[in-house]
Amino acid sequence: MENLYIYIKNTANLSEKGWSALKKVLNIRHFKKGEYLLKSGEVSNSLFYIGTGYCRAYYDYGDQMINTNFYFENEFATNIRSMKLGIGSEYFIQADEDIEAVVFDKDKLYDLFSRSVEVDTMGRKLMEGILGRQEEQAYIFKLHTARERYDYMCKIQPKILERIPLIHIASYLGISLDTLRNIHNAEK
Repeated sequence: MENLYIYIKNTANLSEKGWSALKKVLNIRHFKKGEYLLKSGEVSNSLFYIGTGYCRAYYDYGDQMINTNFYFENEFATNIRSMKLGIGSEYFIQADEDIEAVVFDKDKLYDLFSRSVEVDTMGRKLMEGILGRQEEQAYIFKLHTARERYDYMCKIQPKILERIPLIHIASYLGISLDTLRNIHNAEK
């Protein structure tokens, strides 16, 4: 939880009192490789801070998986739309390595928000950061070339090529495996 504390302190400047209140509503949970943090159709009732390992978000269209994000250490994973609207998730979030995550339970967190302006402000700042990254990613993926998307991915998640199979990265970038190999080999 130390890394989470540092992350929150840098993002929202939460006081010791606020951190103490927040810690009481957090749980540490372990997920084995292949286990789901969220399944398609389930309502997201948690926000996951990834302490160790990584997971990926993907849509399952029968014979095709479309990867939409990877969440590594010191990042948050959830389906914000599902959590906010109380509707089923359109996609899965699955552990691709064993994960240790700090779980923010939605109901406990919202209850704490109602009792602490400081923690509520922290929650808003965390969500703004998550949404800002999603918006930046959407912009890059809609308006830039495959090469530019690849460069962006390598910049924001430099260890991605070491940890994720190329087939998943190609799906994430919206390109064929051959195109990804060509781009990747041109880097060497």
